[in-house]
Amino acid sequence: MSELATGLATALHPVNAAWILAGAVLGIFAGAMPGLSSTVGLAILLPLTFALDPVPALLMMVSLYMSAQYGGSITAIAIGVPGSSSALATTFDGYPMSRRGQAARALGISLFASTMGGLFGAVLLVLALGPLARAALEFGPAEFFALGVFGLSIVANLVGRDPVKGVASALLGLLLFVVGLDVLTGAPRLAFGTTALMDGLGLVPMLIGFFAVAEALEAIGRPAAARPSTGIEGARPRLSELCRLWRSVLRGSAIGGFVGAIPGAGATIASLVAWNEERRASRTPERFGAGAPEGIAAPEAANNACVGAAMIPLLSLGIPGSASAAVLLGGLQVHGLSPGPLLASDHPELVAALEAGFFVAVVAMVAVGLAGIPLWTRVVRVRASTLMPIVVGISLVGTFALRGNPFDAWAALFFGGLGLALERAGFPRVPVVLGLILGPMIETNYRRALSLSSGSHWTFVEHPISLVLLVLAVASLATPVIGRRLRLRREGAS
Repeated sequence: MSELATGLATALHPVNAAWILAGAVLGIFAGAMPGLSSTVGLAILLPLTFALDPVPALLMMVSLYMSAQYGGSITAIAIGVPGSSSALATTFDGYPMSRRGQAARALGISLFASTMGGLFGAVLLVLALGPLARAALEFGPAEFFALGVFGLSIVANLVGRDPVKGVASALLGLLLFVVGLDVLTGAPRLAFGTTALMDGLGLVPMLIGFFAVAEALEAIGRPAAARPSTGIEGARPRLSELCRLWRSVLRGSAIGGFVGAIPGAGATIASLVAWNEERRASRTPERFGAGAPEGIAAPEAANNACVGAAMIPLLSLGIPGSASAAVLLGGLQVHGLSPGPLLASDHPELVAALEAGFFVAVVAMVAVGLAGIPLWTRVVRVRASTLMPIVVGISLVGTFALRGNPFDAWAALFFGGLGLALERAGFPRVPVVLGLILGPMIETNYRRALSLSSGSHWTFVEHPISLVLLVLAVASLATPVIGRRLRLRREGAS
């Protein structure tokens, strides 16, 4: 509690609080704009934080991440088009309420549920981070290798409909990681004789290309969505109505906290599961899809609870729990910080500030959300053909400013085109990014473990923790394939 109090004092420092407020404004904007999301917003913001100290930079990114989850519900409710994929379930009941003239009521329920879910995720982060980080201190090279493989196997299968394509995307990320100098010997690999590739392809250009440039190109190619009417109709919800939704909020928060802590699952899965479970728990499931307030409260609580939960494996193990957390991982690395079990012991003030920053970010989200609803519903009428070129321009300038190297800007454009091609071919992008991020952990600890065991691969099964993690990785890879074959066999038999 004393560390949390110290972190709260740091987060509430006027300068840091101002950056948290700025992150909330940008986050709601990124979440509300169809085509953008928390991931794209973080990717655009990342190069702009290079001039800041690590604490205010990361607090602003955390605030953006939190607020963007709520921001996606604004367009989901107002026009039936989710600002981000995590708000998809909100459209099921939010838009029908808006069509009945109850948009303000629906947005009030969404903000209330997002606030409660965000607080639940923050409490979960505070309670779980320390014990998990202390347990991870017992890890050696074999355990870290198995952990990297396990994290990559989960992401490869939970993202995308086809597990084979998920695995292929993860392997592509590992291949891209190989480009550059060998992590142990310093020998060039796949550099093709060019000095530009000696430093590798770069995490920041990849993040910006995959999640900003690719999304911008995709949005420009999509047909224009219907534009919302000006203003928000109807009265806001009464306090008594919000209190009656506590069961829905609690169930959604619990689901979001559980799903969010699983690497690769993400807020979209959590919100859809929460909406479905809320409908199953209801005595009147026929109301869902026609404007049930519980159908807004549960998914919105779930996707905001995911934010704090996704930070648990990121800060304690170095494995991001979502695509947005992967960009945050890039932000930590850019500022010279290595997420993992030693982060809390090496930088306790930073970790405490981040934990407390989640609570302050929720307050900032509420303040900006209440004040800005009428404004956001007007801003979202900006056409993608106008907005997205600005997004690409800001992204490329920020990428170039990182090292003053034009190659980084070209790399971001390359990854933007590659990300768009992968998405249209049905290959998920998140495993590619995770392959590039987890590649150093997997390769370095694999070679260290073999060096310590005189080249014996038995070291990976002699250690109980690494054996369990490798078994879980095999099960994670095999389960979707077996399930798909059984499903096809049943369909063929019928």
